[in-house]
Parts: sequence; structure tokens; C-alpha cells
Amino acid sequence: MIGLGTNVHVFARPHRREALKWCFEVALGCGPVRNVAHPAMPEPMLLVDFLGGGHLSIEFVDEAPDDDAARLGAWLELRAADPAAVFRRALDAGVPEVKHPGHPYYIVVPGGQVFTIVPLA
Repeated sequence: MIGLGTNVHVFARPHRREALKWCFEVALGCGPVRNVAHPAMPEPMLLVDFLGGGHLSIEFVDEAPDDDAARLGAWLELRAADPAAVFRRALDAGVPEVKHPGHPYYIVVPGGQVFTIVPLA
């Protein structure tokens, strides 16, 4: 049997750094977003810590896909005690909604990564 881990690593272009930091800290209320240096990377990653020990690391490279519209890549899942409230907070902060029949709460963060917001397991 195989399980899916709780850590996710995505790529974004360097000019998206501050917008992504703002999106996770302010618009989604995920708490402090940290800069984490790695000796093999030219600039620090952003690291978002989630409840239950999961992490999202964002590495910045010029070649990363970049689009303000939803992409057809992997869509990731955020879990919240009150998904509707987190979704409303994100929309009120200006984070764009993505319409899809799978779930009612989809958003796209700067650079085009799509997240759905679902109840805590």
C-alpha cells in the first residue's frame, strides 16, 4: 500500500515571490511564510507550514510556468475547519475563483497554481 505525502514543492517565477507570500499569509491566513535558503538554489524558497505538519515549498526559477489563469497541471488541496469562510476570505482579498464542478471552493494563486479548499478530515 502506498500513501500520498503531506509535503508539496512547486515552482514559480521570481517576480511572484511577494504576491505568493501575501496570498498565503494574508489572503488565506496560513500564518507566517518563511524564507528558507538552500545552498544549491540561487535564492531562498518560501515555506508555508500547515496544520498537521504538511508544508508547501515554493522554489523560484525563471523557467517556471507562469499564468494568471488556471492551469491544467496538478490541483492541490487545502483543508480548513470552515472551508466556506477561508474561501470567502480569499475572494474578499482579491484571490480569483476557479469554477469547476468537482468542489465548490477553488482558487488560483499568483502564477496559476489551483487549490481547492475542503473540510478537515
